[in-house]
Amino acid sequence: MNVVLIGPRGSGKTSAGRLAAASLGLQFVDLDERVLACFKESTVAAIWATYGEAAWRGAEARMLEAVLGADRQLIALGGGVPMIEDARRRLDEMRQVGRAVIAYLRCGVDGLRVRLEDHRPNRPSLTGADPVEEVEAVLRQREPVYLALADQVIDTDHADVEATADAIASWARGKANLA
Repeated sequence: MNVVLIGPRGSGKTSAGRLAAASLGLQFVDLDERVLACFKESTVAAIWATYGEAAWRGAEARMLEAVLGADRQLIALGGGVPMIEDARRRLDEMRQVGRAVIAYLRCGVDGLRVRLEDHRPNRPSLTGADPVEEVEAVLRQREPVYLALADQVIDTDHADVEATADAIASWARGKANLA
């Protein structure tokens, strides 16, 4: 069984996910880190500038498929992974057969903007606008997909990293029968 975290950039998937994985005794997998390692560039923005978004999304889908072959992992997905049709279908299939549970880490627009402010240079624009300014439009597009995939919604808006990690771990223990 795998625990999968979905949500927008800045929602806490990596920072809280790492802590929750340690608490649960699961291997932590940051899909963005795994995909980034497939390229010679050091940032997602540089990869997108060199190869385009399609190359990144294709690598994400392939890496997700590889990662889902193992068990007892807490996997933090990049915010756009659920928007890739094949990835979304695979995640839903894993959920349906009981091999994955999925939590959507929800954070409001204002909270996301504050969290993303310091990470602008590493974040490619998804709409052509400034990565911090585009948050509302991107969230409006993606949230229905996140909600459709999620077994649980965990609000991270007013929670610190530790509280978010505790909420993930508590939910996962009950949902995924993790000790």
